[in-house]
Amino acid sequence: MTKNILVVMSSEDQLPLKDGQTHATGFYLNEFGVPAHRLTQEGYALTIATPKGNRPPMDHGSDTKDFFKDEAEHAQIKSFVEQTLSGPIHKLSDAAANLDQFDAVFLPGGHAPMIELMRDADLGKVLRHFHEKGQPTALICHAPVALLAAQQDAAAYQTALQNGETPAAQGFLYDGYKATVFSTPEEQDAEKTFEAPMQYYPADALRAAGMDVQNGGKYQSHVVRDRELITGQNPMSDEEFVTALLGALKGDAVNA
Repeated sequence: MTKNILVVMSSEDQLPLKDGQTHATGFYLNEFGVPAHRLTQEGYALTIATPKGNRPPMDHGSDTKDFFKDEAEHAQIKSFVEQTLSGPIHKLSDAAANLDQFDAVFLPGGHAPMIELMRDADLGKVLRHFHEKGQPTALICHAPVALLAAQQDAAAYQTALQNGETPAAQGFLYDGYKATVFSTPEEQDAEKTFEAPMQYYPADALRAAGMDVQNGGKYQSHVVRDRELITGQNPMSDEEFVTALLGALKGDAVNA
């Protein structure tokens, strides 16, 4: 029987910044395409879901060979992504109603998960299911911030962050877990190209909720696995990240 991976992606394409400004965003081409392509090559089926059931927007800044081995891989993955996203896109609430059909959940990065996924109640339900089942839960780059949906009042937590307050997470599923996410030094570099400062940094948001955030060097591949949770730091982590996810799907033990 074919194993099925739930891929949760953002519906949004405008990241709110301080002072009411926004920055165009979406998913990163390689952060979705490289893991997704490898998973399909290994025989896994993909079910794509977004909160609105719309086609997820791509961050056009990621459509460059700079995030791939060469132009040939860039073209191959771009074609694969276009074909994949031309198929059915499910509403996240519908996917969340039948989670037993899935063997893992995967969230690609780009800044978009910081918009609505980190407060999405349906995503909170999804994360709780995979947490309770001990099934692979894999998030790369900015996507680990969406883990914050798995608490009692994720919307209030996000609002506190946006207001520059120090939030208090309640009932957070991943309290004490080790993870990585796009680092603050990396984010500060990206921020220089924005119209205004970020409202908050992902690493700070996860640490405030009780996670043990472990970052590697800037723009170096870095993956952390703790129990069912697999996280990758940045776009350069795509290959190492999907290798870790495949290992978890095949039952490999977590490294001590």
